[in-house]
Amino acid sequence: MVLSRTAGTLGSIAQIFGMLVAFAVIVAAAYYVSKYFSKYALKTRENSNIKVVETSRVTADKYLQIVEVGGRYFLIGITKTNINLISEVDGDKIKANLPVETERFSFKEFLDRAKSKEK
Repeated sequence: MVLSRTAGTLGSIAQIFGMLVAFAVIVAAAYYVSKYFSKYALKTRENSNIKVVETSRVTADKYLQIVEVGGRYFLIGITKTNINLISEVDGDKIKANLPVETERFSFKEFLDRAKSKEK
């Protein structure tokens, strides 16, 4: 009877370990697949002639977008069933939200900075 309890406990531990390994493999696979598709999407977006400059939500299912097509800017309205051209927008009056270049440093540098702030 004691032997069967030990075997049952070892079997349970083996099952839990197996599930943890399977979970880790699934998470790793999801990470690499999403990383691959994000690079693919970014690459196709760079080659596009149409760029969404800005999107503003008006209500739950209605949006305004400024879209650049061939160097010209358009304001469009988007609903669940329709996309309507509202007007052409002067490109000089659009405030471009350019991505801010972030400072890149290693984790070691980050840790060193955090340690120096503690002192």
